[in-house]
Amino acid sequence: MALDNLTMPDFEIEVVMNGSTIELNWKGAIHAANPEDFLDPYFETVVQEAGKSKNSIRCNFVPLEYMNSASIPPLIALLRALAEKGIKGEFIYDSNRKVQAASFRALDVIARKSKFTTVRGV
Repeated sequence: MALDNLTMPDFEIEVVMNGSTIELNWKGAIHAANPEDFLDPYFETVVQEAGKSKNSIRCNFVPLEYMNSASIPPLIALLRALAEKGIKGEFIYDSNRKVQAASFRALDVIARKSKFTTVRGV
């Protein structure tokens, strides 16, 4: 099954298959008050596909212009789902952007609890 891009107003997750890795390239800005309404079901599909196809997942947040604090709980849930299912996951963010650096420092604390998940600034 091929994964579809997630396209919302002002925001997109573009799916690119790179060998055995599902790359999710985040673009635009997330301003939604309840992003879990669209992120949680999308992540569920991505995790199911990665589990079936034995792929790892790489989330590239570098092109993302903005994400509000309401975006963090769905990302925590994704990190936990990857760890629980033993799926390798990597979150890459722009360490030069203060908003991203602050958000991903918190996610790194959670990611370090699992041997399957990493958070890395570039």
